[in-house]
Amino acid sequence: NFLSALVVPNFVLLEDYCRKNNIEYSSPEQVIKDPAVYCFYERLIEEKTENLGQVEKIKKFVLLPQELTQEAGELTPTLKLKRKTIDQKYKPLIDQLYAG
Repeated sequence: NFLSALVVPNFVLLEDYCRKNNIEYSSPEQVIKDPAVYCFYERLIEEKTENLGQVEKIKKFVLLPQELTQEAGELTPTLKLKRKTIDQKYKPLIDQLYAG
């Protein structure tokens, strides 16, 4: 068993990063598939979790092309995650993280 995560990029900052690093940015859906962007987030996650124990570190993740929203039913009125809804909506992606 290992930790995995659904990561929602800050697309304003990501667009700036892409511009500075000559990475094509035409849409959030396109840019999250770029291997250089994935590596960028992999490094960020490693940096942010370097002081954690091995079992506490995120081993696999997937980048989402949009923010989680209250309108989509993913957040409560107080902006807390609706974990069951998110789990159901992103089940195929989550299953891929734990496959093989």
